[in-house]
Amino acid sequence: MNSSPPDPVLPIVIVSLEGGKPEGGGRGDRPPDLRDWQIEEFLRQTGKADNTQRTYRGQLKRFAAWSNKSWLDVSPSDLGKYRRDLKLKGLKPASVNHALNTLRSFYNWLRRSNGYPMNQPLPTDAIDLERKEEPQAAHIEAEELGDLWSVLELDDKTRMRDRAIIAVLSHGLRASEASALNVEHWNGKMLTVHRSKGQNVGQVPLSREARTYLEAYLEWRGQQGDGFAPALESPMFLAQDPKSAGQRLGYQGLHKMVKKLGTIAGIEGIHPHRFRHSFGTEVTRRGVDPLFGKELMGIKSDRVFQRYTQGVFKQAAAEAYLKAIGEGEDNL
Repeated sequence: MNSSPPDPVLPIVIVSLEGGKPEGGGRGDRPPDLRDWQIEEFLRQTGKADNTQRTYRGQLKRFAAWSNKSWLDVSPSDLGKYRRDLKLKGLKPASVNHALNTLRSFYNWLRRSNGYPMNQPLPTDAIDLERKEEPQAAHIEAEELGDLWSVLELDDKTRMRDRAIIAVLSHGLRASEASALNVEHWNGKMLTVHRSKGQNVGQVPLSREARTYLEAYLEWRGQQGDGFAPALESPMFLAQDPKSAGQRLGYQGLHKMVKKLGTIAGIEGIHPHRFRHSFGTEVTRRGVDPLFGKELMGIKSDRVFQRYTQGVFKQAAAEAYLKAIGEGEDNL
């Protein structure tokens, strides 16, 4: 009579009472961390944009690894030490504040979700933010903008596309929003913009000049045939390098293109977001109601909108003073 094979002997896993890793076990052997689950639930429930989620996830996981405590056990003292460590690593005040504000947002959500006792103060309540210098106006000066457009007039295989991109960015779109556009989002007069901040959709009208550049680019695409034909569901802006020709021009590709233009034009520090600042400056200078300006730019906060308009107010203050002392432009 055949005997059945003996039962396999399972390996013995020794777990440290100090909470260390099991001996002989890899990363995949550990049970899921409750803190990680709470982070993902926070991001899911608050509906942050993809880029914001990546940033928040990284910041929260870095703090969780640094503290090695449950969220309930973190104290104001821990946050103070963490802030000090961030500063010692050379982070600028704005970056330190972003990390602290991320933790503050997370703890507020944790309390709203009944994950933190209502009768206890949050550890983030006692933490002040870093004092930082007032940001300087980042709009593009008219002379610099003229230099950029002079470069765009030069003959180059991507110039039809590049002119259309700069025309769109000059209407206040974020780089990620411009990259995410499809042909179907253009109706001949307005762009339907799926905002990267939040879940709303906006309508942005383009100027006559911008419409001309965009239509010329779409017409050029139609002449190129397969892979570039402007089907409604196809990306608005396509890569043209041999490796990825016909694919969507991504966020990084758009940044690279703008930086290259700036280098050719001899302009330092040029990047897509500066066109957004220029648009905020322009709508303010032309007297557009701030409520409408915020709508066009996909901004909800007055404080955030002021970042894009401070250049106008500083210039207006200087002009008002010169006019008051009789040295205004008319008297020069």
